[in-house]
Amino acid sequence: QALAAELSSLRARAEEAALGHEREARTLRDQATAAAKQRDGALREAEEARAQLRAGAEARAAARRELLEAQREARDSREGRDTERR
Repeated sequence: QALAAELSSLRARAEEAALGHEREARTLRDQATAAAKQRDGALREAEEARAQLRAGAEARAAARRELLEAQREARDSREGRDTERR
């Protein structure tokens, strides 16, 4: 009788432990899923930021080329006027 009661108690504790482990596993899976979504969002944001940086660098380079061209044209114009004065 005592042995049967102890066995029954052990089975109940084992079931409780198994249920607890299942709950913990489910919680951990949910946390892992949430972390993966967060990671994916952060990766998307990082890629968007890199794209914006590239676009900004390209725009800056284009503006610099335009400025250099305008400076060259202004210099050529000044040189042309100086040549005409002589």
